Amino acid sequence: MPRDVRANVRTVVSALALAFGFACGTSTSPPDDQGQGASHGPGSGPDGKAPGIDAGAPGAPGTFTGADDAGEPVASVPRCTAAGQCVTACGGSSATTIAGTIYDPAGHNPLYGVVVYVPAATPSPFPSGATCSSCSSLYTGNPIAFAVTDADGHFTLAGAPDGADIPLVIQVGKWRRQLTIPTVAACATTQLPDPSLRLPRNQSEGDIPAIAISTGGADTLECMLRRIGLDASEYGPGPSSSARIHIYEGAGGANTSPAAPESSKGLWSTTAQLAKYDVVLLSCEGDETKNMNQQALYDYAAAGGRVFASHYHYAWFNTGPFGAANHATWKTGGNSIGDLNAEIATTLPDGRAFPRGQAMKAWLGNVGALVNGELAIQLARHNADVSLANAPSIPWITGDPQSKAPGATQYFSVDTPLGTAEAEACGRVVYSDLHVGGASGDYGFDGEHVPAGAVVPDGCIDGPLSSQESALEFMLFDLSACIAPPDQSPDVPLTR
Repeated sequence: MPRDVRANVRTVVSALALAFGFACGTSTSPPDDQGQGASHGPGSGPDGKAPGIDAGAPGAPGTFTGADDAGEPVASVPRCTAAGQCVTACGGSSATTIAGTIYDPAGHNPLYGVVVYVPAATPSPFPSGATCSSCSSLYTGNPIAFAVTDADGHFTLAGAPDGADIPLVIQVGKWRRQLTIPTVAACATTQLPDPSLRLPRNQSEGDIPAIAISTGGADTLECMLRRIGLDASEYGPGPSSSARIHIYEGAGGANTSPAAPESSKGLWSTTAQLAKYDVVLLSCEGDETKNMNQQALYDYAAAGGRVFASHYHYAWFNTGPFGAANHATWKTGGNSIGDLNAEIATTLPDGRAFPRGQAMKAWLGNVGALVNGELAIQLARHNADVSLANAPSIPWITGDPQSKAPGATQYFSVDTPLGTAEAEACGRVVYSDLHVGGASGDYGFDGEHVPAGAVVPDGCIDGPLSSQESALEFMLFDLSACIAPPDQSPDVPLTR
């Protein structure tokens, strides 16, 4: 479905929710973890027509077809699962509703922008590696009802089927967990208890994106994934590992045991090597990156890849094909500015609303990462300044106007392929001047140099996230999500 009809889809979804009504009672039932979920095929159910929606052409049995104002079909929404669990037509202003809060794999921080849905069929396996695919191609299983979590991680999903063993999917990009709710009461609200809903810690619990991490001698980005809840068993050396986090050794960085390949030879030497991964994280090496294949990273991002690069990895972007696009005004070198109080952007450089920035600020406040509405950054650097002249780059975090580095861009993102319309972007690059290691203590890290012989993940500190790591956690899941235009909230399953 073209993205220019997304607004119509959301209108249909809202109308469906009105047709199904609102809750009139509460039951509490924790979900059972069923790994990849039970198989469900096409179902059938009662016919129905929501107020203000033309039912349009007949859909498959057990589906509801909506139409936009021009009468064009925009969504075919199933009403039943193959097991015969159907959406009950509740009287008055009631509906069968499921509510709860989604957490990170550690079960600590609630997550924003996670899609929650009841599928009519078993969701399909994900395509392998980076793809410039539509959002709807990832959210499979023919959703019956769905919702997206807010900045509190909370969702309210109206119009769900009722009965025993109701399937539930929680998903953001290629992070996905499939659960079963033992009982959902008809025409009432089933409140799922905390923290029963979280993303998977390992592959036995669900799907995890293929993530490549290049370690570095001046930061410990690789360890943050342990602190957000990923199991140590999901770390492995290079492309031969069956784990989902593949480690590559960057200059001066930690290594696995047995040893991982060098990043310049095993990861970024070709686009084909990069393309095996959904997400590539580049941890600061303590000096400008050497032996780069800038065209390979550029082509990877253009093909739907997601890139997170910190500090000295600006070398990928200030010259070469990225440099030609003028994403920022760059300053080379270390440029340490010490501790910094920073603001979270809530509007775009051109003055439009920035819903994800607004959500980030609210979310960081919710998890206790802000002081007086600002993010306290340890060991900040100042290598980039992003303004309207650098469009389509979007600054997320900048130095407080009263700080020692007013306006210094600490995080910015740019969607790819470059030059395409906002609504057609499918990849993303994030640059950060923040260091995870500045507040972590991983490997005995002193904030400047990773000790020689550091082993990942063994040397990672198992503790709470620092404030700046919390900002990184938000960005990691946003980086993994479907790409939406910057003035819109996160995508939902029925898109494009």
